[in-house]
Amino acid sequence: MNNKHVLIVGASGVVGFAAHDAFHQAGWQITTLGRSSHSPHVSAHLSADLTALDDLNRQRAALESVTHIFYAALKQEANPGVEADINALMFENLVTAVRSASHVLRQIIFIQGGKVYGAHLGVYRTPAREEDSRHFPPNLYFRHEDYARSLEEKSGIGWTALRPDIVIGHSFGSPMNLGNLIGVYGTLCRETGTALHFPGPEDAWRNTLVNITDSRILGQSAVWAAEQAKYGAFNITNGDVFRWSHVWPKLADWFGVPVGEAQPVSLSERLSALKPLWASIAGKAQLKEHDIDRLALGGFGDLIFHVRKDAIFDVTRARQEGFNAMIKRSDEVLIAHLEAMRRSRLIP
Repeated sequence: MNNKHVLIVGASGVVGFAAHDAFHQAGWQITTLGRSSHSPHVSAHLSADLTALDDLNRQRAALESVTHIFYAALKQEANPGVEADINALMFENLVTAVRSASHVLRQIIFIQGGKVYGAHLGVYRTPAREEDSRHFPPNLYFRHEDYARSLEEKSGIGWTALRPDIVIGHSFGSPMNLGNLIGVYGTLCRETGTALHFPGPEDAWRNTLVNITDSRILGQSAVWAAEQAKYGAFNITNGDVFRWSHVWPKLADWFGVPVGEAQPVSLSERLSALKPLWASIAGKAQLKEHDIDRLALGGFGDLIFHVRKDAIFDVTRARQEGFNAMIKRSDEVLIAHLEAMRRSRLIP
């Protein structure tokens, strides 16, 4: 029997896609689980509602050999208390069901992100370190971590919290996909004869330091944590920091349009208004996706491109523990993502 069996929850999102690829390449047995009856992967797939423990328990036989959980499911809610409650229920139901079925479960790996430090509040201590104080609750990630810590104390099952920031990678229908959003926005700038204006304020464009995470690095970190039994919290990024004003000219050059200025707009509103144009572009270029909302949602850009304070993570801890993949330049990661979108006929 394969003693490396990972259950990936949330495998259709940008993080889950990367984790699946990384575990597959590393030779793991993989089972995916989600509400949908369909999966984009070739691995065995289970359909279940994370909010219903009875539904999860029906999958008991398929969970008996699970040794590791990789959890990337997320249900967003405007009210942080409601969001924390529903996500805690989902996470705890899943772990309870797997523990009931499997006697070989030894590690739970789950995704956090900038929100654990307070990025959604507009400012936090930077560079953020894993041991930094929490912001004033509630926060869904606090609930996940507290539950995992309690479980470790009671049962010895280890936990790992991976903390990426702005994940760049492949997915459909994800509300947090900045790479796809840049691909859509740049394409629309070119098609409308517009310079590639930065859709945020001047200080966010010129002064703010940011970092991003290639989804492939994040996937590698999950396998590293699982195979090397690395427990605790780890920040995971490309390893560099940058200002948008440094990267923006390279993106404009790739799209073949002039570099614009910082012009704060709501991408959510603008992209919604341009849905018919995108459908026309997709039809003429025979693109795979005619629905702009399936590719990217402007609201995430409205958050990221309007951050006026440095938003960067310290990745020293993971490096000290032996994870050596965080050596990429983020401008190259973004260009590679755009080229992958073009090869996949997601943008012309």
